[in-house]
Amino acid sequence: MDKFLNANFKWLLLAAGAYYWYTKEGGFFDTAQKVTRPLTRHVAAALAEVQFAINDSNYIKYPNPGFYLNPDKLDSAQRVIDKTWLKAMYMTHDDHGDYIEQIFDANLQLKAPYIPLIGQLIDASSIVTALKG
Repeated sequence: MDKFLNANFKWLLLAAGAYYWYTKEGGFFDTAQKVTRPLTRHVAAALAEVQFAINDSNYIKYPNPGFYLNPDKLDSAQRVIDKTWLKAMYMTHDDHGDYIEQIFDANLQLKAPYIPLIGQLIDASSIVTALKG
């Protein structure tokens, strides 16, 4: 063991230093992530579009407008906490954007007349019914 340490001490020290430099805050790995993270989202989006073109598929669209207002997607103040769900609802039907803008304010908090719709189907008729009280 003594011979091993004497012969390989410099390599062990180099490996420990490289590991420290690689993992510390502001080190190589942290810097590399900060540089590549903005690029990877754009590359992933472009690859998804290429895959859609190759597979002759596209985004999922609902045939009829309307979506379920899941209570798990709102916090205790009826504010949207799951932005991915919100984006998906926008993309599944062209009318959903109008519904979302009608029932949520600029801070993505559910407007008071629409609170009874939590856990219900959101469509044009349910929005009108909620406004009537």
